Amino acid sequence: MTTFITYDAVCAEAAENKANKKIRKFYQQKNFKEAFKLIFGFKEPYMAEILLNNWNYAIKAEIKNAKFNNMINDREGYELERITLKELTTIANLGKYAVDILKMKPHIAMTFTLGIYYGTFIFEGTSMYLTLDEIYDIIPRYKRSKNGYKTFVKRFFKDGTNDEVLKILFNKEIKSK
Repeated sequence: MTTFITYDAVCAEAAENKANKKIRKFYQQKNFKEAFKLIFGFKEPYMAEILLNNWNYAIKAEIKNAKFNNMINDREGYELERITLKELTTIANLGKYAVDILKMKPHIAMTFTLGIYYGTFIFEGTSMYLTLDEIYDIIPRYKRSKNGYKTFVKRFFKDGTNDEVLKILFNKEIKSK
């Protein structure tokens, strides 16, 4: 299986960066924008922040809708807007796989990774959803290509269900080889 970073390494880095603070269970994703820059290898330093802001906007809208329809409560909404270190580890490994092995551009890889991860673990268990249009829409318009959406949809299903991606997603304990 392809492992780029271990859970223990993520915890150690988080502890080191949170000197004198207890590591909390849930973090806001924007706290990891520097990590997302490294994971996906963005050349534009602001792109990870733009994608995270767009993703958070889409998630907040879906959480609001789910709360209105009594599909989730306030605590679940709070947790859905945040990320755990275990989730970050899986997202990091999936993201590196998308960039290094699947050869996706960084903004496509991050969109793909968030969509696959949330679709598998978050939306499935809550009856919430984002359409592929909504997922693709986190990419800024100027980064989209003429056939980008059609290619994204094909790759979302083809690459998002390949054996290596499934191994990364469902690995119970992410350990280095």
